[in-house]
Amino acid sequence: MANFTLMNFRQLLEQGHSKTNTTTIVDEVCASPIKMEELMTCFTEGPVQITQRAAWPISFIAQKHPELLNKYYKLFIELLNQPNKHDSINRNILRAFQFVTIPEKHEGNILDISFNLLNSPNEPIAVKAFSMTVIFNLSKKYPDIIPELKASIETLMPNASAGIKSRGKKILKAIQ
Repeated sequence: MANFTLMNFRQLLEQGHSKTNTTTIVDEVCASPIKMEELMTCFTEGPVQITQRAAWPISFIAQKHPELLNKYYKLFIELLNQPNKHDSINRNILRAFQFVTIPEKHEGNILDISFNLLNSPNEPIAVKAFSMTVIFNLSKKYPDIIPELKASIETLMPNASAGIKSRGKKILKAIQ
């Protein structure tokens, strides 16, 4: 497989949003973890289209090698707290958080952000669904948050999309 440099990661992302490009990037980063820096540079420096495309491989890397995200939690929290960013930022960071054990020092911030996003009327369906899962995963360690999670899900359910209803029902069943 080719050995990509920062310029080539960016060039690859500029070519378009495809499963092939994403797989290539994920394979390269997993084979050479130092390349995570290159991917994160694309993700944080944009422009928006490049950020969106770089976000997808990050969520796959979280599934395969969650430890590669460890040094980026502070950055992810800063990005989640930024106003007026593209929805793909929240969506892909939260998608990634579903697959990792969040370091204890970041659990509180991520929990607060996830509840805020879950309860926000302005967030897209995927962001709400991923937030629900992140909170649910943390509730296994912190059962005291279960009543708040349950209340949030029950509040959403009457007017929710099919995706939110499905995820909500599964989580409500799991916490009963």
